Amino acid sequence: MAVFPIFLELEGRRCLVIGEGEVAASRAVALARAGAAVEQRKDFAPAMLDGAALVFVAGARRALADEVAREAARRGIPVNVMDEPRLCSFLMPALVERGPVTIAIGTGGSAPMLARLLRQALDAALPERLGPLAALAGRFRPLVMRRLADPESRRGFWRRVFTGPVARLALAGDDAAASAALRSELDRAERVGHRDAAA
Repeated sequence: MAVFPIFLELEGRRCLVIGEGEVAASRAVALARAGAAVEQRKDFAPAMLDGAALVFVAGARRALADEVAREAARRGIPVNVMDEPRLCSFLMPALVERGPVTIAIGTGGSAPMLARLLRQALDAALPERLGPLAALAGRFRPLVMRRLADPESRRGFWRRVFTGPVARLALAGDDAAASAALRSELDRAERVGHRDAAA
């Protein structure tokens, strides 16, 4: 199955999880973490799809899964049915999450176990504090945009942030020192930019 990878904004949007069990519960938790208004039901009636942005089916009877998928497709609502790629309009990737950093791994439904093994390998290889590093960058991003008008200067600045002392300090857990180092790097980048503009 050829698929297009995408991250959806679901804040405040109504999402349904039809079914029960561990997978259904994990889908509901993941949707809630994304800010969705989650409704989990064991039963189903087509009217439940009114106003829904997304539907997951997990741990439901086959006939029920078929009905939900058919009704969702008829209404143009994205639907995912666990272990049934033919009923899905989108596939759920294997995820590696570090705060705001999310890495999604998919195989187009052809090799789910390979996706899980890749997820485990990446999960073991990536620093645990990658999320706080990304969050630090997010806090400073508006300031960097204001002070470094040139896109190339900004790209160089962020490259230095993520490959230099700022990243090392943040990944080591020293958030205060990382913030101070980022401010110093920004001051330096702004001075260099002014010199280049004057030349």
